[in-house]
Amino acid sequence: MRAHKIPSRRQPAAAGDNRLQPIIAALGAGQYAKAENLCRQLLKSAPRHAEANHLCGVACLQLGKLEQAEQLIGQALKLRQDAGYYLNLALVLQARHAGDAAVAAAYGDCLRLDPGNAKAGNNLANLLRRQHRHAEAEQLYRQVMARHPAYALAFKNLGSLLFDIFRYEEAEQAIRHALQLEPGMIDAHTALGALLEKTKGLEEAAAIFSRIGDCTALQRVRRNLADWSGLEKIDAAALQTAGANHRFHGEPWSLLNIPALTPALHRQAGHVFALKKWGTELQQERITPAPAAAADSRLKIGYLSSDFYDHATMHLLAGVLEAHDPQHNDIRLYSYGPPRDDDFTRRIAHAAIPLQNIRHLPDHAAASLIAADGIQLLVDLKGYTTGARLGISALRPAPVTVSWLGYPGSLGHAGLADYIIGDPVVTPPAHAGHFSETLALMPHSYQPNDRSRPIGERPGRLAAGLPEQGMVFCSFNQVQKINPSTFGLWCRLLAAVPDSVLWLLDPGHPVARENLCNQAVHRGIAAQRLVFAPRLPLEQHLGRLQLADLALDTFPCNSHTTASDALWAGVPLITRSGELFASRVAASLLTAHGFPELIAGNDEEFLTLALALANDPARLETLRERLQQARLASPLFDTARFTRDLESLYAAIWRAHAARSTPQHATAEVVRADS
Repeated sequence: MRAHKIPSRRQPAAAGDNRLQPIIAALGAGQYAKAENLCRQLLKSAPRHAEANHLCGVACLQLGKLEQAEQLIGQALKLRQDAGYYLNLALVLQARHAGDAAVAAAYGDCLRLDPGNAKAGNNLANLLRRQHRHAEAEQLYRQVMARHPAYALAFKNLGSLLFDIFRYEEAEQAIRHALQLEPGMIDAHTALGALLEKTKGLEEAAAIFSRIGDCTALQRVRRNLADWSGLEKIDAAALQTAGANHRFHGEPWSLLNIPALTPALHRQAGHVFALKKWGTELQQERITPAPAAAADSRLKIGYLSSDFYDHATMHLLAGVLEAHDPQHNDIRLYSYGPPRDDDFTRRIAHAAIPLQNIRHLPDHAAASLIAADGIQLLVDLKGYTTGARLGISALRPAPVTVSWLGYPGSLGHAGLADYIIGDPVVTPPAHAGHFSETLALMPHSYQPNDRSRPIGERPGRLAAGLPEQGMVFCSFNQVQKINPSTFGLWCRLLAAVPDSVLWLLDPGHPVARENLCNQAVHRGIAAQRLVFAPRLPLEQHLGRLQLADLALDTFPCNSHTTASDALWAGVPLITRSGELFASRVAASLLTAHGFPELIAGNDEEFLTLALALANDPARLETLRERLQQARLASPLFDTARFTRDLESLYAAIWRAHAARSTPQHATAEVVRADS
């Protein structure tokens, strides 16, 4: 962390003190140990020298001697009230994870003495942004920009704030202005790339990430464009960066589509990301939860997410929320998503499930609210997916935190979750070492499903854009999940099955569509044999999905909700299983549904199985009939049964927690739902 090393120009006496010049020179040259020694020699003869105490504190800050740095700068402030001292005190307090209130107070004191201090204003705005106090942060950034129109960092940070609150056009203007002021600012290039990626400016985003060498982001954008040129080299560089703790600045979910990703590397990337993103919260004292309820009372369970609306998570979870037993479970929802009005929000309201909107609360206030509600099990539904606020769970507002459903993998840091909900297929006990969390196993599949999901009317093939005749293979996964090797298998399948077509979800970007068609042609398949389906509301999508003959899974990141959609619509799904959580999801669903024969262990098994089904219409029809019979008979789509099993697992988790004399974490332990 960069300190404010040079004494303020408001101190001519100090600046003219010849005894300070060697110290200032040493600090400027990065010779921090020398600067500290020089300061301590001076302090022996002049212990009340304010600037010597301050500069010694600056040197200690740079050397990581944080306690000494705080004491020295504190002593300097007793001797002289100075804005620069308060600025560096704030930096020390941040490095010590002293808490937002103390840091904000120090920045505030700096601004009280020097209202135009750009660094203090910018840094305080950053703190307010992290607390989700967006209006206050925006106002402070703009004040800094007005006083210091050449201060590029404030423009970049304002752009990042505006991006957070979906004001994309203004965000782009601010970030581009920052780059006009300081063309070499890497953080601004990164921010602009992320913004363009979100707003479908994928080609420029790819160029930016390539130019600044951000291979983690580059491979993600290239996959969204279906631009696979040189992808193996980019993937290798991304994984190498992920393995170097000090160099990895990406998001762990971005790595999930790289075939060579290992569970150990994914866990390590999660750990690094947790410390960089929520290191302050993880270092702070736990929020003191309310006293645990008596053993014979209802278990208080809180679900934490931004996705309590028409979202893939709610497509799976809505039925479970409605099926919870209120006699034994007190269910609360904590939402930090924007207000919405749709079928799913209305279902929650109709079910009278208490929902607290914590969107505008800072993490500490949100965690305090959860603790005051007496929540015993806090279930985080987001993990490392977009918009997650794991700073809330990092403050530990409940005795037990559980990670479930939204993120297919370990968070990598035991401070973020005690347990992860899986099942014997997706998280077998032998894989416990892949996780920083204790495994909590459902008896069938970890994934819930809503039996009440309506399936729309089945349209005609021509109406859906499909030819009247021929086998229809489909994969409605996001384009970033399609790897070159997987697409190559699909093309071999198309070549072996005359008149067949591959039905894909429209990627929403013309370049991605064109690239997929070109990739098919390169492999000897006419572009016309790729059919792109527009996005539709869920009910209509499930209706048209029935037109598919065989669903093809992606690897290494399997279909998740997409897989259960296919099975619910009665479409056979073939998957390939791997070592990652994300590579075993479809296998989990198929096993719970009673169709383990559709799980392949490698690419050739996948192709052989697909060809065998495509070339045997009678076998395929029998499979479809079995799927129809299983829809309401298997555990996969029995929402009530799943909910009872989940409640049993929650109870087992709570008993395991209560049985420990002191809080501890044990990945060797596996907790299962009662049989």
